[in-house]
Amino acid sequence: MATKEIERKIAVIFATDVVGYSKSVEKNEDQTIKNFRVCKKILEDLFKEHDGRIFNTAGDSVLAEFSSAVSAVICATEFQRLMKERNESETSDLKMEFRIGINMGDVVVEGDNLYGDGVNIAARLEALAQPNGVCLSRSVHEFINKKMDFLFNDLGEQTVKDNKFHAFDVVIDDSQKRTIKTKSKSKVPLIAAIVGILVLGIGGYAYYMHSINDTGQKDKKVVIADKPTILVLSFKNSSGDPSEDFISAGIKDSIITTLSNYTQLVVQSTNTTDYIEQNKLPDQKIAADYGVQYKLIGAYQVASEKIRINVELFEIANQSIVWSKKYDFQDTDIFTVQDKISRAVLTELGVNLTMGKQAKTWSSYFTSLEQFQLFMDWHAAWQRKNVKDYYRVEELWAELKPQLADDNPLKYGLEAWTIVLKVSLGLSEEKAKDIKEAYELSKKSVELGEYLPDSHALKAYIESIFLKDYENAVVSANKVVEIGQNSLDAMAIAAGVFRGNGDLEKSLKTYEKIIDIAPHAPTWIKMHFIRTLMVLGKYEKVEKIALPLTKQDHIRASIKSDAYLSLAFVKLIRGDEKKAREYFELQNTDEDRSTVQSLKARWLFNQSGEFLEEFVTQLKTLGLKDE
Repeated sequence: MATKEIERKIAVIFATDVVGYSKSVEKNEDQTIKNFRVCKKILEDLFKEHDGRIFNTAGDSVLAEFSSAVSAVICATEFQRLMKERNESETSDLKMEFRIGINMGDVVVEGDNLYGDGVNIAARLEALAQPNGVCLSRSVHEFINKKMDFLFNDLGEQTVKDNKFHAFDVVIDDSQKRTIKTKSKSKVPLIAAIVGILVLGIGGYAYYMHSINDTGQKDKKVVIADKPTILVLSFKNSSGDPSEDFISAGIKDSIITTLSNYTQLVVQSTNTTDYIEQNKLPDQKIAADYGVQYKLIGAYQVASEKIRINVELFEIANQSIVWSKKYDFQDTDIFTVQDKISRAVLTELGVNLTMGKQAKTWSSYFTSLEQFQLFMDWHAAWQRKNVKDYYRVEELWAELKPQLADDNPLKYGLEAWTIVLKVSLGLSEEKAKDIKEAYELSKKSVELGEYLPDSHALKAYIESIFLKDYENAVVSANKVVEIGQNSLDAMAIAAGVFRGNGDLEKSLKTYEKIIDIAPHAPTWIKMHFIRTLMVLGKYEKVEKIALPLTKQDHIRASIKSDAYLSLAFVKLIRGDEKKAREYFELQNTDEDRSTVQSLKARWLFNQSGEFLEEFVTQLKTLGLKDE
């Protein structure tokens, strides 16, 4: 005889029972049973209203099935509110309190009954719930989180009778806020986690400012122009309770540890910060001795289970606050709001520091903070434009690509830029094939991102640099300028295309617009701006921009060398051969000494080649070698 197939389905399981039912029965059996019958009738009426179905009962326990997670949670919270109102009007001491657990998972169907892990976990959640409370599994929480206005306690992963599951409390009222994820009562880990997450995004945007290598108070500091250096100071305790002072160290150490993980950011060490604070060093000395441009300062206030944190990013040079934010937390809802807060910090820092509003545009194409951070790491590695970092670009892209939807224009744009880097570094074994693939990807990115300037800039770059299709490159560049006023990278590519096509005035105006939007624009953009200025003969402005670039190191080592060569050329044109040779020799001491070949490879967007030939010829008189 054939064995009947096991029938399975996904269901939302609602489990509930009475808190202390047995003791209540021992105390007054008749009244307890009468009370339970009244409460069960209320529950049954709610089930009918919200499309729930009881499939099993045992004493004071009830198991019900719902087709909708939202309906199940609404039913549960309404029932608990009704029970609270009933208990408040109850004159005897036989108040009836319920626990409710809700899970969504696989169940076995046996007639009208349901079995399996889906039911078991709902029962475990019910046992974990607080009296008068509702406890959810992760599957239910993820489904309803953005559809309902409840607050939730994240209880972390729980193990009950060999079942492991991630649990969340629904916060029906203030009495139900709890944390059972850890046995520690210290608030240091919690607040450190909050602030660590809060500032996590700082590293994601730290690509184009200033930084230092912090090797101790007495060591000479090397300034890196493309990175910010941030000093994280101890947060002030505004609670008025000296017993909370110890929290400050936890906040500071957590931030420093978190930010130190980012290669595109230099954060001063805890020892350096302690030394600065203990000696009360003024801002001028901090900037001069440690190369610090920004201080992260803040204050916290703890009241019961509520935490308020104020954070400010302070720019030392201008003595001004460039960004500030106030955050209010419940110590149990941090895990449900941390992504939202981190994304806000990420985008706000991008707007207020160096990347303009393009940061906000980029972030809108990612569905999670983790995706955005992968992208920013990819972007940083790409910007370094060397062979070693190319393999990091590939690695990051391999991790990010599967996470992006097929209708996301950045999915095709980032893959195309990865190929462009491979070709540019001479790593492509089939150059023509790779260029063709990158171009097709750029067109797909434009198709899906008609109003995304970066897509048009990518297409313009490939058309100009690889395909030599200057007519279409200008069309793409004009589209960038039309729609992409806030995208620095895209605008810089458009400005380069205009220069290469001979429209120097439009190139100049586009670069000037970039600098107006972001005075601390990436140094690679400033270097391309210098090239347009040189072709136009605006030598005074060349010196003004190039000289500061020689006093700092950069993510792209060639930028310092190119700045020295630009200054040497200007001095030659003005007849000051002695100073020109001095600048040239300083370039020769740089790790990335230029040759004619390497210089021409970096000088993009140069269709006519006339000025570049003059530039190279002049530098050859100073000793520039061909290879």
